[in-house]
Amino acid sequence: MSHQLNNHDDPIIDEERKVEHDVSHEPAEFIEISEEDNRRVLRKIDSIVLPLASLVYFCQYLDKRGLSFAAIFGLQKDLHLKGQEYSWASSIFYFGTLASQFISIKVLHMFSIRAYVGVTVILWGGVMMAQAAPQNARDLLALRFLLGAYPAFIVLISFWYCKAEHPARFACLYGADVIAQGIGGLFLYGLSSIKGSLAGWRIAMLVAGALSIIIGLLFTYFIPVDAKKAWFLSEGDRQIAIDRVAREHASAQSKEWKWDQFWDTIKDVRFYLTFIWAFCLCACTVLQFGTLILNGLGYSTFITTVLQLPACGMQLVCLFIAVFGCRWYPNGRGYIQVGLAFIPFIGAILLQTLPYGKNKWPLAGALWMTTCNQGIVIVNLSIISSNIKGHTRKTLFSTFFYIGYATGSICGPQLFLAQEKPLYRTAMRTIVALYIVYMLTMAAFTLICKLENRRRDRLASEGNESAIAKPGSSFDNESDVKDLSFRYVL
Repeated sequence: MSHQLNNHDDPIIDEERKVEHDVSHEPAEFIEISEEDNRRVLRKIDSIVLPLASLVYFCQYLDKRGLSFAAIFGLQKDLHLKGQEYSWASSIFYFGTLASQFISIKVLHMFSIRAYVGVTVILWGGVMMAQAAPQNARDLLALRFLLGAYPAFIVLISFWYCKAEHPARFACLYGADVIAQGIGGLFLYGLSSIKGSLAGWRIAMLVAGALSIIIGLLFTYFIPVDAKKAWFLSEGDRQIAIDRVAREHASAQSKEWKWDQFWDTIKDVRFYLTFIWAFCLCACTVLQFGTLILNGLGYSTFITTVLQLPACGMQLVCLFIAVFGCRWYPNGRGYIQVGLAFIPFIGAILLQTLPYGKNKWPLAGALWMTTCNQGIVIVNLSIISSNIKGHTRKTLFSTFFYIGYATGSICGPQLFLAQEKPLYRTAMRTIVALYIVYMLTMAAFTLICKLENRRRDRLASEGNESAIAKPGSSFDNESDVKDLSFRYVL
């Protein structure tokens, strides 16, 4: 690919010591990286990897938000959806996600993340365009299932970025979700309002699907397989990109399946706690029903669309709080998440306790609060990507997290009983309970990591040299369980 960028200030690289972006077993001295060099390489990575990854997220969330807008623009009527059929149209998407995660464990050891994500997004686009065709609930459910494959961005971010950089990068990805709700909502509103022989919501599906295909092709073409083959970095900057992540005990991409990492992961309580996190957060999501709640409060379809914007603003504020909180308190990510969880927690309480009177604005405000869980998720993902080491182990954690994500997203819509609209009291009561469970499991994860860090510090003070905290000496595939010099980010 002829996109080579030249930089005359690149550091001199020892050709005999060049680090491969694969598993290295021999310790090696890293090149010296100045703060200026580090910032320059980070800017280049951010200018290519981050925008394309964010666009992939935008497409994925535009589809999910598209269903909620289509619901108030005729989809339910045109397809004769009754009872819980709309809820199942939302849930079945995640049965596809669940099925794809078991496949992805193997696929991510066979192919590059670039190929996995690119192909997934292109297929998304094709199936999304096909969503313009259903004539009944059965057709819609079949297509929604096929849309469920989910990209492995926990692994992708950990390959390109240092631990302190993870929260801000995940915030960019989830910021694409907010844009999909806000600008994407207005975009879908405009398309869905078209009057003609083809229903507007069907036109919206066709356009959004075509956009996904284009972005999938761009991702596959422009994202390199790894830093060693990054066309947008010069020879010296590629070495910096590899070394700056490797020195944090990062694990390289590897095709080797490590059974010792598998068994260490299965025996790790934290593995199951991450599942509970994802389940609770996704079962608590109200976004698929936000338009139906607002529409049910008596607002017109246009006002319902516009009223998504204050919720987007609040979500962006929470994302900023999450990012800067992690920057100011780098070892306080668990506490930051618990604090952020109180916002949707209180919103859910208000939705079930505020009176349903003439003044609906307090209820609308409470709904906006319940949508504010993206900040929690990005800190959540950064904890996993920063603390789990070893390609097999990281893949298992990432996959199990998304299995929890899918399971929670399947169960969540079923809490919204059709006969309880527009305020869905049962769903709100359950959401309050789930946030309590989430806070307790996050506290447990933080405590386990803190105790393990203390144990390793104690071993180091007793003369165990392998337990002394120090920068990584190679881009290895050793797990965080076996690497005693590794310290967990709390």
